[in-house]
Formats: sequence, C-alpha cells, structure tokens
Amino acid sequence: MPHRAARRVSFRRLILGGVLVVGFSVAASMLFTHLSFVSFGDLEYGGAMWAAAIVPLLVAPPAYGWIAWLSWRLHRANAALETLAGCDALTGLANRRAFVEDARARLAAGAPVQLLIADIDHFKRINDSMGHAAGDLALTHAAAVLARAAPEGGLVARIGGEEFALLVPAETDAAALVARIAGELAHMPVPAAAGLQRMTCSFGVAVAQPGESLDALLSRADAALYAAKDGGRDRMALAG
Repeated sequence: MPHRAARRVSFRRLILGGVLVVGFSVAASMLFTHLSFVSFGDLEYGGAMWAAAIVPLLVAPPAYGWIAWLSWRLHRANAALETLAGCDALTGLANRRAFVEDARARLAAGAPVQLLIADIDHFKRINDSMGHAAGDLALTHAAAVLARAAPEGGLVARIGGEEFALLVPAETDAAALVARIAGELAHMPVPAAAGLQRMTCSFGVAVAQPGESLDALLSRADAALYAAKDGGRDRMALAG
C-alpha cells in the first residue's frame, strides 16, 4: 500500500506539472499578444505570425525540460519501489514475494532445478540469550554465507523469519553445497556484544519433478527440513 500511494503521488505531480506548463504557455501567449497590441497597435499578418512563432519557442524548451525531469524522477522512483518491493530489508536478499515470482517462472520454463530450504538452528535461543540485535546479526550473517555459497544463476531468498531458500540447478551437488555453507558458518561465528555465537543450520532438499508446482516443491522441501530437525539438526535431509 505505501508503494501504491507513492506512485499515486508521483503521478499526480506529473499531471499537475503538465497542467501548469499548459497554463503557463497560454498565459505567456496571451500576455505577449496583449503587449504586442499595446505597443504596436493593430498587428499585420506578418507580425502576428512572428508573435505566434516566438511564444512557443520561448515557452517550449523549458517546459519540455521540466516535463522530462519530472518523468525521469517518476521512472527512478518507480524503479526504486520495484526493487524495494522484492527485497528483504534486513538481509538484502530477495524476499518471499520475489522468490515465488522468480521460482515459478523458472519452473514454468521447465528449468531443471532443486530447492534447498535452510533454517537456523535454535534461533529463538540466540534471540533470548543475546538479544534481538544479535538475532539480526545472525540473520545477516547467514544470508551473506548463503549468497556467497550459491552457484552462479542460483536464487537465494529469505522466505521466513529464520528460513532461507536456495533454488539452484539440478546438477548442483547439494551435499557439497551444504557442507560448504556449514563450514563457513562454523568458522565464522556470529559477532555479538555478548561474544561469538556458533551458528548451525538444518537443510531440506527437494529436486523438482517434471511439471511440479512451486507449492508442491516447497512442501516436499519443508518435509525434508523437518526430518533434518528431528534427526538432530545441523544436517541435511533429502525429500522422497
């Protein structure tokens, strides 16, 4: 809703700018014509034609420049809003909305992919024992590790509180990818005011089946994630 309101305000400003430009042009033309008749009396045809040509030449360039500037600002504002709409404010990763749109497009195109869902283990314990600031550090830390580890062309997003999704090519070695992420998390603990906190993640992995919907793929990966949690955490489970 805030983004739509901002677009409406920008659009109103652009319309108002156009109205003001037209009004200014009409006023300038009337004033110039009035002054011409006051100064020179009745104008001949040639003088009237010169007056008609001079007024637009004087008014049009700055008016066009103003409209172009307003249009450029509107375009920049809309582009920024679109970026913000698909970005998680804390981690800088894609948010759930952007992930769903991109993932559905890839599945519809028939791209062979697999989905990894990562969930920070005992995240509530980090928040409760070290504070919400430490929890935010844990999330941004995990997001940075996941983004670095993702293969080229992979899609990384924060899709829940402490839950992340990685959509990667089907040929990606999921076990090696998870091992790399786990290794970075283990060797780079979360910095916080109370000290360093070692963080682990559990992973659920599901390879997309031909014609499978994103909802079905997410459901299978979620089931695998719960299996990894039930199995002791800090591990990966494959969906059946």
